[in-house]
Amino acid sequence: MMIYKTQNRLLKIRLWVLPIVCLIVAGCSAPLSVKYDATLGAPAISLKEPINILITPYKDERNAQSKKIGSITSPIFGIDSTELILEKEPAEIVTDAFKEQLALAGFKAKIADNTAQFSDADIVIEGSVKFFKLDIGPKDAIEIEIETTAKDAKTGAVLWSGKAIEKDSRFAGVMGNTRDTVSKYVSSSLAKVVKETLSEVASAIEKTRPHSVEPLKEEVILGNDGRVALTTIPPQAQVLIDDVYYGLSPITIDLAPGIYTVSFKLAGFKNAAQKVAVRKGRVTKFAVILEKE
Repeated sequence: MMIYKTQNRLLKIRLWVLPIVCLIVAGCSAPLSVKYDATLGAPAISLKEPINILITPYKDERNAQSKKIGSITSPIFGIDSTELILEKEPAEIVTDAFKEQLALAGFKAKIADNTAQFSDADIVIEGSVKFFKLDIGPKDAIEIEIETTAKDAKTGAVLWSGKAIEKDSRFAGVMGNTRDTVSKYVSSSLAKVVKETLSEVASAIEKTRPHSVEPLKEEVILGNDGRVALTTIPPQAQVLIDDVYYGLSPITIDLAPGIYTVSFKLAGFKNAAQKVAVRKGRVTKFAVILEKE
């Protein structure tokens, strides 16, 4: 009886381990999920007034299978395949990335097929994915090319149209690639394309709406933090960053890289608030003209 109980117990252990093994194997063959990091693609712009942007879903114009973006000839921990397959189609990832990026910059962005589904839209952004390719090998190589057109939602006039391209290669290093490192590589590369595109779109919007969007000026500095130089007209306004008081304008502040909400308060004037991107090793200069109450 003792032997029987021991064997039965061992059998139960084996049956308990089996689902875990199957789960690991299934994970190895599952498509890659790309988690877009909008903080990497934040364009250096300041939104001065509310702007509604309609994003028409980007079209996939690649000559490739919808979710396949490349081949795998070097090991990726967590992926047992010779093809790099995404969980979502590249065009969907690109569309979502632009929406997330615009929302982070303070725009009201909505994905819809036409303006009838977003009647309050001021700007329409549409485009196509020309290339979205990543080959994993002894040296990883990525290429992303996105074509975008920004139009006035009311008149249909083209404000800006162009392409943004990111080509890069890298060595995975001693530790090699994992699902996470590959996902981050795709995300950071896409962020460069999104940032370049939205910087151009913002400049175009500024020309037609002079008081709505302002590209921020940047200069390189040394150090791991970033720096913001804030000026107000008139001066001596209270400056709060993420609801924390820092002093009176004009003021220069060193901050860790990231996205911050900067608020300005001055008696007799309307409160103002802007989102500002702080980048490692750079100075971002920003000036705001306060409106009288």
